[in-house]
Amino acid sequence: MSKSFSPIKAAAICSFTGHKLQVTHQVNDRIQEMCCVKCGKQMTTNIYGNIVPLNDQYSRINRALNDLAVKKNRRELGFYS
Repeated sequence: MSKSFSPIKAAAICSFTGHKLQVTHQVNDRIQEMCCVKCGKQMTTNIYGNIVPLNDQYSRINRALNDLAVKKNRRELGFYS
C-alpha cells in the first residue's frame, strides 16, 4: 500500500514536531537554501543567520549573492570573465 501525500497533514505534523530541513542550495559560505523533507516548505538563512521562509525577495537576493560568489571564486582562481 502506498501512502498518499497530504500537504495539509504534513504541515500539521511539522507545526507540532518541527521541520526537518535539508540543504538544497549553498548560495555562499554563509547563506543556504533549505527544504523541509516532510512538508516541502522552502526556507533560507538571512544575513543575521536566522531561518526565514523563502519568498520572492529572498530568492532574488540569494541569486545576486550567488552570482557575486561565483565571480569572486573565478577571480581568485585566475579566470576572468
